[in-house]
Amino acid sequence: MALGENIIKSVFYGNRYQNVSKSIKVLKRYKSSKTTGIPVEKQLETPIIVMREQDQVEVIGPPDPVSNLRPIMRNMLPNETALQTKLREMQNDTEEWNQNFWANHNKKFMKEKQDFINMLLRQDKDKQITPDEMSEFYKRFLDENWKTHVTYNKEWYIRNLSILWYSIGTHIEKHIGSLQKKFVQ
Repeated sequence: MALGENIIKSVFYGNRYQNVSKSIKVLKRYKSSKTTGIPVEKQLETPIIVMREQDQVEVIGPPDPVSNLRPIMRNMLPNETALQTKLREMQNDTEEWNQNFWANHNKKFMKEKQDFINMLLRQDKDKQITPDEMSEFYKRFLDENWKTHVTYNKEWYIRNLSILWYSIGTHIEKHIGSLQKKFVQ
């Protein structure tokens, strides 16, 4: 059997990370490895992930520079059931929602933080900003965004419970299928 028939090549990330090196590395999952995920090093711009078709792994990428979240490339099973498809889609949708929330939140935080620092420096250009002054900003930012965080947490719990529900369903589905095969033969 040719090596090309037995390997999936997936390009991960594209131009999403502009400030990383141009090096390309190949990661392989060895038979002795028990992991279900392969971290992709931070310095890779467009790593090529090489996996055999029968390897059921999720590839975890470098943190996004704005949201600080690590994206996950989920494995699509060859004979994926409707429940497994729904689980994977729910996981991807939740990851995208989470990425968008934290990217927007962190942009807002950094902008307001810089505005606060600029305001203090306008008052006194030679001033050294103290941790106490910054703590005023942090408290104000948290107070102003309290409702947003509560709403986020509620939605996060709902989404995670849905993912848990689908995970339990796929687990049961898998074991029922294996029991049926055992008793039919």
